[in-house]
Amino acid sequence: MRVTILAVVLAVTACGASTPSPSPQSQAPTTTSVSDKQEPTVKVDLTMQGKPGLGLLAATNQGSAPITFQGWPKLAFTNLANEPAAIPVEQKLVPGEGPSITLQPGQTAFAGVQLDVDDDTNSFAINTMTAELPGMGPAKVTFIGTDGQPIADISRMKVSEAKVGTMQPATQGVLVFD
Repeated sequence: MRVTILAVVLAVTACGASTPSPSPQSQAPTTTSVSDKQEPTVKVDLTMQGKPGLGLLAATNQGSAPITFQGWPKLAFTNLANEPAAIPVEQKLVPGEGPSITLQPGQTAFAGVQLDVDDDTNSFAINTMTAELPGMGPAKVTFIGTDGQPIADISRMKVSEAKVGTMQPATQGVLVFD
């Protein structure tokens, strides 16, 4: 019986008949793993402003392809032992709803950041800070002083909490916190 069925299938195939392919709804969806995607290259700086703890976060696309995102950067910190520091980060709608932003290579987007810099029992001396744009991996943040020079040692900065505004395509209004 198996030989007869196989012979019929081979005969139909040889005559040019084909079996219908599955409809798009019945096909299993394909997925792309993180390892299949090329991670975009983003450089992130936090330029400190005149008020202690207030900074302008600048994320620059250093890759070769455009990147698109919307919303807030996710901030994370490590303590002096290079372990995650439990610093709460509040997302603020400042200066307003974050638009969808497409950064071409070399372009920059911005967000305001307010670090609660103090010396109370809830503060952590920080070793590093990372910023993760929506849909991308974390990037180490370079702190820039009010003199325009990178701050080599941020470990003297003790942070108890942080606020971050929405990513914006321009700097206008990003540093206003209530």
